[in-house]
Amino acid sequence: MKELIKRVLREELTSNQQKLRDLSNSVGINQAANFVGGIKNYVNIMYGGDLKKYAENEGIQLVRFNGDGTNLILDDLLVQLLNLKDVNSKEKELGKFSFGNKNGIRYSFNARLLKLSNTYGLPISWRVVGMSGDSGFGYGFLSQRNTLGKRYRQQIFEQIIDKIKLGEFMI
Repeated sequence: MKELIKRVLREELTSNQQKLRDLSNSVGINQAANFVGGIKNYVNIMYGGDLKKYAENEGIQLVRFNGDGTNLILDDLLVQLLNLKDVNSKEKELGKFSFGNKNGIRYSFNARLLKLSNTYGLPISWRVVGMSGDSGFGYGFLSQRNTLGKRYRQQIFEQIIDKIKLGEFMI
């Protein structure tokens, strides 16, 4: 693989984009991105920094819900560009939010992104999670099966999407 990289970089092709495209095709986007200093640099070289164009051309969903809509997942590149405060190496801070019915009890919590473990070669993703107090109590108690739990989770996700302007990245 090192020889391939050296050969591609030595060859005088017509553009850096073509060199990087060839490298991506042979070793994958993640590996190619590592060789140019990360995925941000990759997007800058290949797409002029246009994150939407990158996602469209590469078939990547930057913001998505899991199959039943009970979890909100963000792509790692988008998370990098949001410049969120690190809690630790596997969590990032999103801010304070609340949920509940309009005329009744409202629950407050801190939303975070939790880094999902990835299989070799697959992009890193982050899942929205809620924390409240020292005990780690969040919205995890909201049953994913019942209608009320799904409605409250949707309230939470809508607030997050609005606050950090994720709507433009949803397909």
